Amino acid sequence: MKSNYLVLTPDGVGSTYLQRALTTYLNSANCEYWNTHELLNGLGLLNENLIKDWEIGYDQTLDEICELLTSTNNNIVSRIAQYHITNRSKIHKENYQYFYHRCNKKFDKIFYCVRDPFEYALSWTIRNITDTLNVYSIKERIDVHGEKVKYNLDLKFFRKKLEQYYRYESWAEDNFNITCSVNYDDSHYDIDAIMKKLTGLDHNVKDRFGISLQDYSKVRYLVSLYSQTRNKKHMPYIDYNTCKSVLDLHEFTRKLTFDYRQMVTLIPLKMNTMSDKQKRISNFDEAIEIYNQWTSTTNTHIPITQNDINKHISKESSIYGV
Repeated sequence: MKSNYLVLTPDGVGSTYLQRALTTYLNSANCEYWNTHELLNGLGLLNENLIKDWEIGYDQTLDEICELLTSTNNNIVSRIAQYHITNRSKIHKENYQYFYHRCNKKFDKIFYCVRDPFEYALSWTIRNITDTLNVYSIKERIDVHGEKVKYNLDLKFFRKKLEQYYRYESWAEDNFNITCSVNYDDSHYDIDAIMKKLTGLDHNVKDRFGISLQDYSKVRYLVSLYSQTRNKKHMPYIDYNTCKSVLDLHEFTRKLTFDYRQMVTLIPLKMNTMSDKQKRISNFDEAIEIYNQWTSTTNTHIPITQNDINKHISKESSIYGV
C-alpha cells in the first residue's frame, strides 16, 4: 500500500518546494501521485481523483473536506498551513478535532517543516513587501528580486511572524502524529537524499532524467543570477547533456502541472540567500536585536550572532556556489 503524505507548515519554511519535489520524485519513480496543496482552501475532483480547486476557497466546510478525504483513493501529497485555520475562523465556527483525526488516519506520513525562526521571519517580512510568496520561473525571480532592490522591514510584522512560528510549533506537536521533521536547510542542501529518506524508495531522479533534483534547482537559481547580474562567476558550466537534462525534467514537471493537474505549480526557485538579505535589508541589525529579545520569551530558541549568520552564508555558498 502506498503512503499518503501530509506537510505541516506555518508557510515560509520550504513547504511548497518540499511538496513539488516530493510529487515530482514519486511520479518519476512511476508512483502516481497528486499534489492537492493546501487542504483548507478548496478541494475538487477530477475523474474521481482528489485535486486542488482554488475557486472554492474557504466556502468548503470542514465536513465536506473530511468527506472528500474519506471518499477518494488516489495517492496524494497535501499540506496544512496553520494560518488558514486563523483565516477560516473569521468566516466559520468550526471544531478542528475531527479534521485532525481524519488527517491522522488518511496520511500515514506527516512531515513537520521547520526552519530557523530568524530567517523564517525575515523571509515573511520580505514577502510582505514584495507581495509574492514564491517564484516559479527565472524571469519571475528577476522581476521580483532585482539586483538593486532594497528592503526596509516592518519590524512589528517581523515580531508578529516570530510569535506565529512559536504558536505553530505547539499546534503541530499537539494535533498530529508527526513522522519526522524536515529542516528547510537540509532540503536545500541535498533534496535527493531527503526524498529517499521520506519515501523509503531507492530511486534517483538522475537515473531517469540525467540530472538530480538538487542540481536542477541549483542550475535554475544560478542561471537566474547570471541573467540578473551578467556576472560570469554565476554562470554554471552547462554542457549539452546537462542542458537537455534540465529541459527534460522541466518538461516533466510542466506536464504534471498543466497537462495532468497532478501539481498546482512548478517547482519554485530559491528567492534570496542570507547573504542577499543582509546586503539588501537596511535595518538588518535591528531585526537581529528583536529576534534575540524574542528568544528570551521562549524555551526552545537561542540568540544569534553575526558569526552564526556568517556560518549560514558559508553553507549556502557551498550549496549554490555564490
